[in-house]
Amino acid sequence: MSSPSTAPQHRPWLATYEALGRDWNQLPELPEKTVSDYVQEHAIHFSERAALVYQGETTTYSQLNHSANQLAGVLQQSGLKSGDVLAIQMPNTPQYVVAIIAAARLGMPITSISPLLTAREVIAQCNDATVKALLLLDGLFNAMGEALAEAVPTLQYMLVSSAADMLKTAMPHVPNTEIDAFNNTSSNVKALDFKTAMEANVHPNQLAKSEEVSLDEVLYLQYTGGTTGKAKGAQLTSRNLLINNLQANVFYGYALGEETVASAFPFFHIGGIAVLINALRTAATFLVIPDPRNLAQYCAQMELFPPTVLANVPALFQMLMTEERFRALDFSRLKMAISGAAPFAEEGIKQLEAIIGKGRYCEVYGMTETSPVQTLNPAERFKPGLVGIPLPGTDLKIVDAATGLTELPLGEPGEIIVAGPQVMQGYLGAPDATANSLREFKGKIWMYTGDIGFLDNEGYLKICDRSKDMLIVGGYKVFSVELESKLQEILFIAASAVIGKPDLERPGNEIVELYVQCKPGITLSEPHRRSAILKFSRENLAPYKAPKGIHFIDNIPLTSVGKIDKKALRELQQQKQHNQQNPLELA
Repeated sequence: MSSPSTAPQHRPWLATYEALGRDWNQLPELPEKTVSDYVQEHAIHFSERAALVYQGETTTYSQLNHSANQLAGVLQQSGLKSGDVLAIQMPNTPQYVVAIIAAARLGMPITSISPLLTAREVIAQCNDATVKALLLLDGLFNAMGEALAEAVPTLQYMLVSSAADMLKTAMPHVPNTEIDAFNNTSSNVKALDFKTAMEANVHPNQLAKSEEVSLDEVLYLQYTGGTTGKAKGAQLTSRNLLINNLQANVFYGYALGEETVASAFPFFHIGGIAVLINALRTAATFLVIPDPRNLAQYCAQMELFPPTVLANVPALFQMLMTEERFRALDFSRLKMAISGAAPFAEEGIKQLEAIIGKGRYCEVYGMTETSPVQTLNPAERFKPGLVGIPLPGTDLKIVDAATGLTELPLGEPGEIIVAGPQVMQGYLGAPDATANSLREFKGKIWMYTGDIGFLDNEGYLKICDRSKDMLIVGGYKVFSVELESKLQEILFIAASAVIGKPDLERPGNEIVELYVQCKPGITLSEPHRRSAILKFSRENLAPYKAPKGIHFIDNIPLTSVGKIDKKALRELQQQKQHNQQNPLELA
């Protein structure tokens, strides 16, 4: 038997909950409503309330519900039904929101695709998800529509939309001329102009009768590297996403019909979807930000609609703090500023609080597979450098990283595992990966996160390291295993290893550093090898995944069991920095 000093302490956060006047055991009651049901109700009770603000224009809940019915009708008339997967490849726009609601109305799972992905990456995701319909930006359709039609056999329809399609003051609509040309050459896939198709649906409320949509059906198929690096579709139900909203709302305090949410999290990221659904659930006004780097536009929206809730990655908060317009905003109504996806330095938090007011900042920690929030560092009892306490009904343990079978005492680092109603059903079509991530321990199914951390004596979690071999670049996850596997396609590469270097200009982010061992007998010069890697990366990888530093070494170091020794590479990198030997950078 373990001594008292080394035995695991059962749920040390319970005392912290008591001090905060909350009950960890009291899981909020979840109504049997999908996000579509909430919007339908709000169209009656909050009909004239602004649901969305985009480019200075507002969409009321009544209008949003009408548009969702229009799109649901378009999808139904195209022969799509419950269970068919709708993919969305758009920046943050009102039609993105409409598509989420319409899909939920019909029981169609959605899968979000980053607009930054290459055609090959999009094809791979669409094929894995067996996508039937794709809503995409007109420029993306022009660039890859033909390739998608040829390479995705399940694809039947593409809805082509411009970013201005739902603006009332936009120039007169001219359908994309590429659509007719595409339809004349493609026999398998039909392309539709989004705006034209919507306007043609003159009876949007006359949907064909469909079966009632259950909260336990998959609503969101979000692709992630998980804990192994290969992109997999995490299957999240409406229940997963909505209960996670309610768990977090114990701390956020959203009030029905009163909030204005300003968030630039992209909708193709699980964080963006979570913030959006929470806003729609509570009849909030949501500021739709298509380009988070356009700080002037972001601030202009907040000037017109002072936020009660702010939600951004740390890098964007840091960018905003440099803007005089942001510092001059009215934050008198602000309840909460929420940060996640990457660490935020304590000094940065202090600078933000000097602008928005003290006691209004909180951080969350989670992952796609948990819808996404697991722990929250509460504003009223914030502890810098930690990521907070488990949400209500979310159990958390620290186990040995080697076997995952021994629970560790407080203060001792190990793998973080979590259990709760927000945990995914599993990975689509990947039983081995699912079994590796969702495991039984002490009679309960736990999500093994792959993250290393420990709990302090108040139940606050400290992250010691990110998931094995995972980098954060601009708030996005980059998995070295995925890059190393892809780069193996370059003929002269014998072995490669990817590690991160701290980005001094963006604290909490990393620069992708690539170490390459070439095959024997390669005569290609080093500059030409570097150029070849750059060209391959542009053609096959999203920009944020591409290596920025390339280092050619004689041999990739290996551990005693033959695995890449990234600890040795990090030590080599640190030694180079110490000796002021600048790494080779790509122009």
